[in-house]
Amino acid sequence: MKYITIYGKKRNIGKKYISSIRSNNYIPCIVYCKNINIPFFTLKNNLQKILYRKEVFGFIINIEGKNNNIKAIKKEIQLNPVNNNILHVDFYKINELIPIILEIPIKFFGRPIGVTKGGEYYSPIKKLKIKALVRNIPNYIELNISHLDIGDRIYSVNLKNEKYKILNPDDTLIASVKTSRSNKITSQEEVNKNIEKEEKK
Repeated sequence: MKYITIYGKKRNIGKKYISSIRSNNYIPCIVYCKNINIPFFTLKNNLQKILYRKEVFGFIINIEGKNNNIKAIKKEIQLNPVNNNILHVDFYKINELIPIILEIPIKFFGRPIGVTKGGEYYSPIKKLKIKALVRNIPNYIELNISHLDIGDRIYSVNLKNEKYKILNPDDTLIASVKTSRSNKITSQEEVNKNIEKEEKK
């Protein structure tokens, strides 16, 4: 898993202090685990650019005045319900010996055989929830869909991996190729023609 460094300053706790932080284009945050609880703040623009990226990565949190580089993952983001601006971010300190849960993007590649035959490709989800040790967390889950013919489907159970556990139900549909609407109409027209021929005999 890749890491991005976040630079921050330790902050006090209190509504007035937090309001002051936000008004000066900073975002209040906290990094915590069983044994630590450190409130801090960091630049709003920098953090927004990082958090809205699609890649999966961890964070190295460097707080001014403390000689530390805390490895963490994003745990929760609080958003303003009106304008969707970030209000607060929780980070959870990583213990490299304990598995963590993350949503990992699926990277599809290849052109399904069924699409070249006129089928319609369908993929209802773009991420999978996995549980793994930090060293085993992939940046993405790669999936070759070129072998999919019309009627073929890939479920989460088909993507089992020894390095991580997929937490989605086994019957979660990942990708499929189905008969397109135009093909169905054509098939029905052919059926109707055959019926007419039989009636004329």
